[in-house]
Amino acid sequence: MIAATERRQGDSSLVQRIVEVERANQNKSQFLAVASHDLRQPIHALGLYIAELRRKVSGEEQQHLVGQVERSVDALSTLIDALLDISKLDAGAVVPQKQVCDLSELFSRIAADFKRAAKIKNIRLVVRPVSAYVYTDPVLLERILVNLVSNAVRYTRPFGCILLGARQRGQQIHIEVRDNGIGIPEGMQDHIFCEFIQLNHDVISGEKGLGLGLAIVDRLVKLLGHRIELRSAPCVGSLFTVKLARALKPVEVFSLPVDPLSDAELLSGKKVLIVDGDLLVLDGTALILGSWGYQVTALTTLAAVQKRLVEGESWDLVISDYQLDRGATGLDVSETVRQHCATLTPCILISGDTSVIVQKMADGAGHHLLHKPVKPAKLRSLVQYHLKEVTH
Repeated sequence: MIAATERRQGDSSLVQRIVEVERANQNKSQFLAVASHDLRQPIHALGLYIAELRRKVSGEEQQHLVGQVERSVDALSTLIDALLDISKLDAGAVVPQKQVCDLSELFSRIAADFKRAAKIKNIRLVVRPVSAYVYTDPVLLERILVNLVSNAVRYTRPFGCILLGARQRGQQIHIEVRDNGIGIPEGMQDHIFCEFIQLNHDVISGEKGLGLGLAIVDRLVKLLGHRIELRSAPCVGSLFTVKLARALKPVEVFSLPVDPLSDAELLSGKKVLIVDGDLLVLDGTALILGSWGYQVTALTTLAAVQKRLVEGESWDLVISDYQLDRGATGLDVSETVRQHCATLTPCILISGDTSVIVQKMADGAGHHLLHKPVKPAKLRSLVQYHLKEVTH
């Protein structure tokens, strides 16, 4: 009788603990939604001002200092992204949105993103052209490859080489990230995908992280139903292979074309509307867009946009923060401009909220969504693409 009573009390205690854990996870998810936006916002603004500062300083010493600040901000952004990503994955707050993905476009973006980092370390980054389509969540796959290439850059010695490529194996595509860096000892290979596991950074450049990059890769690969394999040897290098299902080329695929305009087209005086309730971000975005040769209108609210439209203004492109004051969103801004001007004015949404809901809303409206902090080079490429479409 006593044993049965103790067993029931034990069961009740276990249920209570499970409830407490689930509640903690829910609270963590809510916290992350707020923290994601609040943490990314100042870093996004800082990146814009650094890009403008780099354009204005000319001396070698000043450029070096700007570069050091830029690297520090990039490192801070990477750490925040990693912490938020691992927490959201553990909380079950990431839901894959699988579709057909064009690997050639994805590889092009990764090559552009890591070109400068590789050059700084005198590393040869080789991205083999690929003509293949896979079935996956393109955003999450890009996150996987970005982490793998970033790791390769970190652990490859100066004058080393990193290769990103893909091979077709039956109904699968094997994406490979290969380097001739320091390699991973056999005894570490079973643990390298765990949190806070790091190799010796001092042998390369003294760079330090949290050891979360490969932990995020492991969780994302499992979430997507893909597989990842590792082959490595000390002083030889590492080969990470992501195995996923091959897909047929569709009529339309996920892509972000990288097709820069000529300087003449770039400085053609296209009109761009920027809407953001954060004055630091608004001012920084306006400065950098103005330096690229565009006519910029910078506003803080949907009401201000409506007022300018009544006064007869129109724009070739809208760039808006997703979350605005008084419950308005960037979608409201876009729809207001389109209805008043009776044109399909393109819109770029920028948000610190990385939730699936925001991505779905942007996709449903046919807008590109960029997550803060946005690298100026990526913003410039997308702006050029949309304005070229308007010109045609």
